[in-house]
Amino acid sequence: MAHNITKVPKRSPFLVDLVAENERIDEEFEVRKKRQSRKEKLLTKRRDEMKNDIILRALQEANKLEALRREKRKILEEEKRLKAMIEIEKLNAQRKDDRVKAERAERKRKRKKMTSRQALNKSILDDRAKMEEKILRLKHNIESRPNNTFHSFA
Repeated sequence: MAHNITKVPKRSPFLVDLVAENERIDEEFEVRKKRQSRKEKLLTKRRDEMKNDIILRALQEANKLEALRREKRKILEEEKRLKAMIEIEKLNAQRKDDRVKAERAERKRKRKKMTSRQALNKSILDDRAKMEEKILRLKHNIESRPNNTFHSFA
């Protein structure tokens, strides 16, 4: 029996060096802590990089968007300018048409006035010629010519 007491089982907690075991656990904890710290730093770094990428993309998109807005404004201004020019051209064409119509009307009025003057002058000259003929016939005692036209026999 004495032999049994001196013989310590292989799994006895007394065989384990508690200080070494505690140091090993502390080392493992430190290693895990460092690994966790590196992991957190890496995740933080990645998160910051992703935030920066997102911010940069947003800024670039904002710049692109602003450029597109400026281009759209320029296009709209150009369209307004072209519409205004078209309206001006229409007005100029309309004024030209009105001017041409007015000139035609003026020429027509002048022609009408001239033809009416000519007709008046012709009638005055015809009347004068008839009067002179009548005076000459009376002066020379000549009778008027007979009207031998077809209408006079009807």
